[in-house]
Amino acid sequence: MAQHSPRSALNDIGVGVYGQVTATISENFDLTFGARFDHENKKADLRTFFDPAISPENRVIAEKGFSNVSPQLAASYRFAGNHMAYATVGRGYKAGGFNPASPAGSEAYGEEEAWHVESGVKTLLAGGKLSANAALFYIDWSGLQLNVPNPAVPAQFFIRNIGRATSKGFEAEFNARPHANVDLFATFGLTHARFADATFSGGVDVSGKKLPSAPDHTFTVGAQLSKDLKRSLALYGRGEVWVNGGFEYNDANTARQETYSLTNFRAGLRGRYTFVELWLKNAFDTRYIPIAFAYGSFAPSGFVGEMGAPRRVGVTMGLTF
Repeated sequence: MAQHSPRSALNDIGVGVYGQVTATISENFDLTFGARFDHENKKADLRTFFDPAISPENRVIAEKGFSNVSPQLAASYRFAGNHMAYATVGRGYKAGGFNPASPAGSEAYGEEEAWHVESGVKTLLAGGKLSANAALFYIDWSGLQLNVPNPAVPAQFFIRNIGRATSKGFEAEFNARPHANVDLFATFGLTHARFADATFSGGVDVSGKKLPSAPDHTFTVGAQLSKDLKRSLALYGRGEVWVNGGFEYNDANTARQETYSLTNFRAGLRGRYTFVELWLKNAFDTRYIPIAFAYGSFAPSGFVGEMGAPRRVGVTMGLTF
């Protein structure tokens, strides 16, 4: 006996229109107004049945349209000396739809909306040899669409609206050129992403839990060295370390990936139209699991995951125009 769950046909047609206008209030102050209109029409024919048949086929035929207008407002002020401050606010939108595979009663899911607020500064210092950018952000989701496991079918997931969530944090980026042949760079991010109060997923209260796959912090630091061998040929080398602060695999926060780092190197020759590059990724062969799914009692840990890519060495060659 075999269960086919399901045999589905999904038909989506959508259109999006975006417009933006910028008004210069003064020599240094700009206001930008924008809006996006989206419309999607979705049809679904979902069938679940046994072969050979032991019960009547379950069939769901549905159609629904989704429309939304998302506004955006931004303001920026340019200070003397290549410094700028800005702020933006806008709404994001994802249409609802139908799941090709899900428990009975969960075939459809609704729209997701999010308000985004960001404010920051961008600067150039030391005659353009140093740039420093920083930003604060806040995101408020409603009708959050989340991939959740089907409790009746291991390793099968479907989309469900589970309520509200918020994410707030800080990002910074630095680039420096202390010498014509030396570039230094670093980025840093802090994120606090949590489900809102009175938010339930699969009947479980996830209020205050961390959003899956959202690390609390990330950090990158690196350098690139270059040397002109002749007019149209340059030698270069680059190294970087990327740190991921760890994240949760599921909405209930019952399993997670701890903090890990990846180190990458590359070196090559670049001409006017050609290049050849030797690269080494995950140089220290860090073992990590970037993605894992709930698998119930079929796995000792309750999860099955995919290991991250191990150490890799390769050569890339190409032409540029």
